[in-house]
Amino acid sequence: MRYALSAAGLARLREHLRGRLLLAFDIDGTLAPIVEQPWDAQLPKALQEGLGALTARADVALITGRAVVDAVRMLAFHPRYLIGNHGADGAPGFEDARAGFAITCRAWLDQLGAAAEPWRKLQGVALEDKRYTLAFHYRQARAPARMRRLLEQRASRLVPRPGLIEGKYVLDLVPPGAPDKGGALRAVLKHSGCDRALYVGDDASDEAVFRLRLPAVLALRIEHTRRSAADLYLREQAEMLRLVGELAHLRQ
Repeated sequence: MRYALSAAGLARLREHLRGRLLLAFDIDGTLAPIVEQPWDAQLPKALQEGLGALTARADVALITGRAVVDAVRMLAFHPRYLIGNHGADGAPGFEDARAGFAITCRAWLDQLGAAAEPWRKLQGVALEDKRYTLAFHYRQARAPARMRRLLEQRASRLVPRPGLIEGKYVLDLVPPGAPDKGGALRAVLKHSGCDRALYVGDDASDEAVFRLRLPAVLALRIEHTRRSAADLYLREQAEMLRLVGELAHLRQ
């Protein structure tokens, strides 16, 4: 990966970001700093203003693991696309499947809701109902790696068996047939009619986009890691404000 704000990184951005452009972003850890409680997360005001200005220069999409109704409350601007639940809610082409995703999640809630369920005794674990997906949060757990394994084991016994998407101290349970962020970006890119896209994310769930390796998609990750399939990186989330400023300058 190449540092996005270096001379070489900016040259790569300049070369790629031509024609009709889609700018796509994750929210948590990308636009909004990670916080102890997910419901306390906020997008900085200056970043909101910068993103709002970008909507006049390019098609903007947000693709998040959050539910759409949860993401909306965080935003002071209006992206063309707001895709929630990794793509299960709002991805073009999956509208007719959402009702089935919701039915599956209700069935899982019934299975997980019994008072004797072992996961309920795990300290620092919370189950979030996002209607079209479910999520185990375990940031408050003392041994998060062990907790993740226990939650993965329990999730694997659900009927039907969910797809599992790992984030930063969160494990999402995704209904069979629902897209991940890679599938969501493909659908948005096709629907938008854009020639090229930049996607910015920060964790394992965003690697589904990075691994697409599509010539039309330039991938950027927050924080460098050798395991990532992204093309570019930022050192930390706080650099997003500068990146958005550079994108606005390039689009001028």
